[in-house]
Amino acid sequence: MKQKLTFQDKNEKELFKFLKSNKERKILSFLNQHDLYQLNNEPLFKEALLKKYNLNFIDGSTISVYLSLTNLRKIPRIRGPTFTKDFLSEKNLSKNKRHFFIGLEKKDIQRLKKKLPHLNNTESYNPPFIKFIQFSQEEIKKMSKLINKYKADYVWVGIGCPKQNILTDTLFRKTKAQYFVNIGAGLDFLLEKKKEAPSLVRKLGIEWLYRLVTDFKHTFKKVDKSFISLIYLPGQIKINKPET
Repeated sequence: MKQKLTFQDKNEKELFKFLKSNKERKILSFLNQHDLYQLNNEPLFKEALLKKYNLNFIDGSTISVYLSLTNLRKIPRIRGPTFTKDFLSEKNLSKNKRHFFIGLEKKDIQRLKKKLPHLNNTESYNPPFIKFIQFSQEEIKKMSKLINKYKADYVWVGIGCPKQNILTDTLFRKTKAQYFVNIGAGLDFLLEKKKEAPSLVRKLGIEWLYRLVTDFKHTFKKVDKSFISLIYLPGQIKINKPET
């Protein structure tokens, strides 16, 4: 039988509570429709998301609506960028943790500390751009060494899907950090390096429409592929009760 991708039935408040009490090591992934399209085209991406230690959360409004209808109850959606901002801004959650950011420059860390002064235990590494979806063994070894040396609690990875998910799956097995968080452009929005959709647009779950209007050339293919992924929804995803 074909293994289905499991989404966690948690809202943001429940996820924060889980992260404070959980003792096991985990990877957090926030997935939208376009990510599901890539799921059917990148075997390594799919393999990473199906791992037991990987917790998948709904970042797409269409996925949330579909699962709510099929399960006859509201299934929550957690936006990756919103989670990133809220978690790092909440002192009770992030202040006494060691954070390692993959995809940020040293100057970005200074901006982050200026914006959120309580984040005094932070380090970063910005790997070189790669054309393919897997980093070299040399880069993997370098990142693993840096993460272990820093004794990171949280490793935040913002290099885009599916590269970041494949990378975190590899680093998870080579390091001791408790949490890896795949956040895409979450930090770019937090640091205002990229412009985020207006609040109302985000709440309505139509960011794809906003991006289509403001950047049609770059967005059209992604939106087109995102709607193609709807064909596969019934056969490839399911919902799971929150872990305790």
